[in-house]
Amino acid sequence: MDKKMTCKDIGLDCEYAVCARTEEEVLRKVGEHTQAIHGIEGFSKEFYDKAKAAIRDAHCEIKKTSCEGENCEEFYEDISEECYC
Repeated sequence: MDKKMTCKDIGLDCEYAVCARTEEEVLRKVGEHTQAIHGIEGFSKEFYDKAKAAIRDAHCEIKKTSCEGENCEEFYEDISEECYC
């Protein structure tokens, strides 16, 4: 089962959503996004725990491994939120 989370799931006012094969990949992508977009450098234990708890099972039609600079909906068919990486 794939894994999914959004910035809103961790309390950020952002439409970013990520769907990946593993929790580790979700956390890596969220870490890259939060650093680049929100200026959050690294995960504190509290932030890591919150992010890990927010990950949920999903079924993702992953067409590409990355959607940098593009609309993620083109790549992750089951994500209804607007998602800009």
